[in-house]
Amino acid sequence: MSAEIRKPSINTKPYDAISVETLKGSLAGRVVVLTGAGGGLGRGECVAFAKAGAKLALLDIERAASALQTTVDDCVALGAEVKSYFCNVMDAVESRKTLKQIVADLGEVDVLVNNAGGTIDRPFHMETFDQFWAMIDLNFKAPMLWTHMLIPEFRRRGHGRIINIASRSATVNSPFSANYAAAKAALVRANGCLQFEQDMDGFHDIEIYSLHPGATKTGIQKALDQDVAEAYPEGAAAYAKFTKAFKCEPALCGQTCVFLAAGRGTALKGRYFDCEQDIGYVASMGSVIREQGLYELKVEFLGGLPNDGGTMPDSMLNEL
Repeated sequence: MSAEIRKPSINTKPYDAISVETLKGSLAGRVVVLTGAGGGLGRGECVAFAKAGAKLALLDIERAASALQTTVDDCVALGAEVKSYFCNVMDAVESRKTLKQIVADLGEVDVLVNNAGGTIDRPFHMETFDQFWAMIDLNFKAPMLWTHMLIPEFRRRGHGRIINIASRSATVNSPFSANYAAAKAALVRANGCLQFEQDMDGFHDIEIYSLHPGATKTGIQKALDQDVAEAYPEGAAAYAKFTKAFKCEPALCGQTCVFLAAGRGTALKGRYFDCEQDIGYVASMGSVIREQGLYELKVEFLGGLPNDGGTMPDSMLNEL
């Protein structure tokens, strides 16, 4: 008899499966690169990796120097080996130079956490196209650039973990967020395709994840610009109520990242996961996840019509 399938429990702070005690020493000596390390969410991730024994390369932009130093100090106080770097992760030349220095300072990278991100919360018709595209660069180009730099090295060594911080915005339609939602949806889909390629080539120990950090209060949630609020007063009121509901601790996402980086969430590789769910239970249901195609972006058609255009069954893709 198969195990009963139940809804995963929902959490706002670390629980047994991802606790510091459970994951203590799980990443001892591993080199972990984290972008956007100065922010509240990034700091929570960095501290979690420090507690797991990792060697840390922490990146942020120069104007976040003070916040980045606070993160460094917090991690050093936990006994971690830490190096920090100013880097515009959207710039290819600067990023390659930084990665080269990281390897010289700490050794070859084992884990990449693409955390840097942001949003401009404006209706599409009330933002410039440069504003729109800047968010595509930050939320999609930057993580893909760093993924592209590290995938060849991971393939050479036969292992590696990439955790791309995603968002529920990738899965739902909402106003004032076309730039952010488009970038995050693209990131989630790209991750799935890249995982397909690694598995197809036999690199099963290279794992790529899309992780929604939960409703964590960070600097990304802010009041709508005045002109937007005046044009859409009801939307502004609803948005303010929405942002006040964010109550997850940064440590929830941080400890979930450690769980994945330690190789305990293989059932979710190439997929989208909301870190508020009990990952210990979800990861134990790998066969169900694969059979039902759960935790991935998809569309459903009337009458159960398959998403194959009527001519190309999914089985053909599975033969690749």
